[in-house]
Amino acid sequence: MLLDFSGNLTRTAHSLGYASNFFDIQARSLLDGKLSVPRGSLGIEGFVERGQEYMYFGPFPALLRIPVMLTTDEFDGRLTLVSMALAFAVYALMATKLIWLVRDVVREGVRVTRIEAAAMSVLIAATLGGTSLTFNASLPWVYHEVYAWSVALITGSLYWLVRLLQQQSIRSTSWFVAFTVCTVLTRATGGWAMCLGAAMAGLWLYLGRSGADRRREGLMLVGFAAAALSIGALVNWMKFRHPFLFPLEDQVWTRFSPQRREALAVNGGSITGPQFFLTSLVNYFRPDGIRFVEYFPWITLPADPARAYGGAFIDQSYRTGSITAFMPLHFLATCVATVTLVRPQPREVRKLRIPFAASILVTAGVMAYGYLAYRYTCEFVPALVLGAAIGVPTTVGWLDRRSKVLRRGVLAMGVALAAFAIAANMLTGYATAAMTAGGSSLNSYLELQRRLTPAAERPAVIYASNLPDNGATDSLLIVGDCESLYVNSGDFDREWRPVEHRALVIDVSFSPKFSEGTVNLVDVGTDRSIRLETTDDGFARVVIVDKGEPYAGPYVEMAPGQHLDVGVGVKGEFGYGEVSSEPGGFVGYVRAFSLDGDGIAQPETPVPAFTGASMTTDFGIVATGQQGLALPLCRSIARSAGLDTSS
Repeated sequence: MLLDFSGNLTRTAHSLGYASNFFDIQARSLLDGKLSVPRGSLGIEGFVERGQEYMYFGPFPALLRIPVMLTTDEFDGRLTLVSMALAFAVYALMATKLIWLVRDVVREGVRVTRIEAAAMSVLIAATLGGTSLTFNASLPWVYHEVYAWSVALITGSLYWLVRLLQQQSIRSTSWFVAFTVCTVLTRATGGWAMCLGAAMAGLWLYLGRSGADRRREGLMLVGFAAAALSIGALVNWMKFRHPFLFPLEDQVWTRFSPQRREALAVNGGSITGPQFFLTSLVNYFRPDGIRFVEYFPWITLPADPARAYGGAFIDQSYRTGSITAFMPLHFLATCVATVTLVRPQPREVRKLRIPFAASILVTAGVMAYGYLAYRYTCEFVPALVLGAAIGVPTTVGWLDRRSKVLRRGVLAMGVALAAFAIAANMLTGYATAAMTAGGSSLNSYLELQRRLTPAAERPAVIYASNLPDNGATDSLLIVGDCESLYVNSGDFDREWRPVEHRALVIDVSFSPKFSEGTVNLVDVGTDRSIRLETTDDGFARVVIVDKGEPYAGPYVEMAPGQHLDVGVGVKGEFGYGEVSSEPGGFVGYVRAFSLDGDGIAQPETPVPAFTGASMTTDFGIVATGQQGLALPLCRSIARSAGLDTSS
């Protein structure tokens, strides 16, 4: 999923690389001895404090980049995928070790049977490929990289916490502290949870529950937890003058988004709090938090963005899959673990209550957050991994006393649930990666969809002369005579995603005695245009105007009777149209979108600035509008749907 079935080790989530370079920017600033980053480098994600700009993400992933950046700047902005791959390697190692360690605690002294070996293999496969981390891997940018590392580090912390609770060891304590500090510097809420877990473990030891000889170790563990928490608080204070909170009113996005400003006003200046618990509970645990469709990829996220419940006023929401639907094996096994741990158990098994409670506390951040997205379910992965590591061997122990038919039946169900979780997260991730990247990735995805499920695609194709305000999720929209092709994302944010646009060409012919003059050739929205300027001595140039600011291409000498072709080709993944002329060459880029009242980018199509087929000016030129080359995918989809777009 990280490679998106390609060989590109420097792939970014978006074609422009936006948000895939934030940690690289932070690392460069750290090398200069600063926590602040260059103004404007983080776009809408920046926080402006005391005249400086900061990122709210912790610095640990940035610190990992420094060894590379000390030697070269060749890979600046292209290290996210490699970083996420390293995080997954750490996760795979620590999750596997945790699963087997917990199994030995739950089934102490019991030999591993064939049925248990098979069950544990299925669990490990589901843990490595059947969680939302697989979906998370589809987008190599900062929003997902931070979860790749936080889940890996929390899983490592849980492993070493279980180890040190089972047996006194300086090595286990040292590794636990190291993993916890790194967690605090990656995802603060997860780090706080592990610090609380350390404090609970320290109190357990200090009270002599594991023997009087470990009371001193308990005090040290509490001290380490306080130190780790203090490190994170210090970093946050240096940025925002608060030990824990981010001043959302100072984020650049807040200036653009009326929804964010209203959410802050309604919720007392914050978008966290217990008022969001019910909303998160319903959306992240609803059994129907998944969608099955007849067309590729067959399994996808719910059609509509997550809804608020209980009167909560949320900031933003996206189409959000649920834990119960996308990770059923882990969810069921964690339910078994919960029942197991609340019942009387041997002392060694009771010790698992502390790391299990800490893993549940990790989820507190998203459960009380007024922003919903499927990536946030990664917060639940450590708890689900630890819960399943308890629940699966417990279930195997129960099955040991049952018939062979029942044992095989339960194992088969586990295999089916694991395979489903892997497929669901991979297919959903593949579709999300294409939708986010746009351009050739989205084009290839829709072409694959057309080839694999041509018949099922028919009802999802609609035709319109203009871009409608809304539509059904996953529907394909053909505008005009295959002038543009769009796909509906289903999200409030950029609902219609451009797939491909037919280039617009304006053919300009010059009379033998053309003179000085200026004329608009193309309009884009209400505040951008492309115009032609001519001189009395036989020269012409193309000028891009954006909000009254001109950007001119070079002057080209035009002979009487000669033609000048002005082309505008919109790149959907960039949101800009490339303007060029022949003769003359490249001129520049014109913005092909505008921000609506909610600060959301809406696509806009370049159109001729004149009505009718052509326009004649009083200074001796004639402009004729033409369409560029036909769009092959759009034509193919139209034919499959039986649409005649030429009418």
